Amino acid sequence: MSLKNKKKFRKTYKNFTLEHIVHIFEDAKLTAEAVANKILELSIDKKSKSQFFNIAVSGGSTPKQLFELMASDKFASLMPWEIIRLFWVDERCVEPTDSESNFGMTYDALLHHHYIPVDNIFRMRGEDLPADEIIEYSNVLKKELSERNGFPVFDLILLGMGDDGHTASIFSNSMELLNSDKSVEVGTHPVTGQKRITLTGKTINNADLVVFLITGKNKAEILNSIIKKKPDSLKYPASFVGNYLGEVEFYIDKSASSNI
Repeated sequence: MSLKNKKKFRKTYKNFTLEHIVHIFEDAKLTAEAVANKILELSIDKKSKSQFFNIAVSGGSTPKQLFELMASDKFASLMPWEIIRLFWVDERCVEPTDSESNFGMTYDALLHHHYIPVDNIFRMRGEDLPADEIIEYSNVLKKELSERNGFPVFDLILLGMGDDGHTASIFSNSMELLNSDKSVEVGTHPVTGQKRITLTGKTINNADLVVFLITGKNKAEILNSIIKKKPDSLKYPASFVGNYLGEVEFYIDKSASSNI
C-alpha cells in the first residue's frame, strides 16, 4: 500500500523545467511491485494496439527484485511477453557471465525463464571493445526503434540512482554525456576507471516515459536534494533526467523518502 498520495515537484533549470512525480511505498518490495504493475499496464495497452513495448533496463539490486517479481506466478501469466522488447541503459565492459554484468543479472532474475522471445532481447555487448560497441549499439537502436529529434524513442526507460547521484553510467566526472549528440557513449567509473557502455542524456530524455526505481536510506539525502531543487543538485547527473515532455516518475520506498 502506498504511504501517501503521489507528490509533484517542479524544478526549473536555466534552459528547461522538469516535473517530478513521486510515488512512495512502505518498503522495497512494494515499490518494485508497483513498477511491475506499471509495466504490466503499459504492456497490455501496447498489445491492444498491436505494438511492441520497448523498454531499456538498468542493473542493480532493486531492478533485480523487480525482474524476479515479473517472473513470479503473480505476474508471469499476465504479462504479454511476446510484445515486450528489452534493451539496456548501460553495461559494464565485462563478459555477460561476469558477476558485474547487468545482462547477466537480468538473465538470472528473469530471462532464463524464456518468457521473452530471444529475438526481443537486445543486449549491450560489454565484452567487445567499447569504441566498437557504442557504434554497434547505436545502429541497433536506429534499426529497431523509431526516432524523434534525431534520437531513438523508448516507450519506457527504467533507471536507478547511485548513492553518488549518478544514473545510467553517467557520473559526475562525465556530465558532458548528458548533452552528447551520440545516442550511446562510453562512460568511465570515477573511482575504479572501469569502462561502461551507456545511453546518453539526450537518448534518455527522448523517451516517452522515464521511471526511477530507488530504495534505501543511503539514497535519501541526494534524492531530497534532487527533488527539492537544492543548489547542490546540479552536480548530480540524475538531476537532469526527464522525458521529452519534461516529466519523470520516481518510485521510492519509505527509507529513500525520509528527507522529502
